[in-house]
Amino acid sequence: MYFFLFMLYSFIGWIYETIIFSLEEGHFINRGFNFGPYIPIYGFGAVIIMIIISRFIAEPNKSNKFNIRPLKIFLLILILSTFAELIGSYIMEYTLGLVLWDYSNEWMNFQGRISPRTSFIFAAGGTAVFYTIQPLGKKLIDRISVKGQKIFASILLTLVLIDFSASLVTTIWFSDSIKKAGIIERK
Repeated sequence: MYFFLFMLYSFIGWIYETIIFSLEEGHFINRGFNFGPYIPIYGFGAVIIMIIISRFIAEPNKSNKFNIRPLKIFLLILILSTFAELIGSYIMEYTLGLVLWDYSNEWMNFQGRISPRTSFIFAAGGTAVFYTIQPLGKKLIDRISVKGQKIFASILLTLVLIDFSASLVTTIWFSDSIKKAGIIERK
């Protein structure tokens, strides 16, 4: 099930970034490192957050009138998404020489890699997704037989591995072209 959630959140991340950047630029911008419509850092971050929430943040007590679980979830997503973005920026820059985002113009940014504004946007969006899309995604996955899930996951994983390999080779061979296409260098 976590693999499907990974793909769902990777796709949602791609939609989010593609819309934001396309609106800013005035034309379609295909965001992400891969050719396909997904950004894995969103999937990894979301799955890690879901695992941590399920293990460490208990369901609300029905007798309590005030439920602080949403606040705990918001804060957890805030911390983990900020950490994932920071680590992800280092990994992409030092392994592939890519800088996929730069918050240097943001208030209180750290090395242009993270900023309070984007961290709060991710936390608010992540909390909203947790309470809306997460339950729907789980219901949809549960409707597919275990055998069907395995077949679908195998096909999807194969496509993702092919896409990642092709993207990696293309990035290595054509890094100058990728930089000219809008991927920026750290200042």
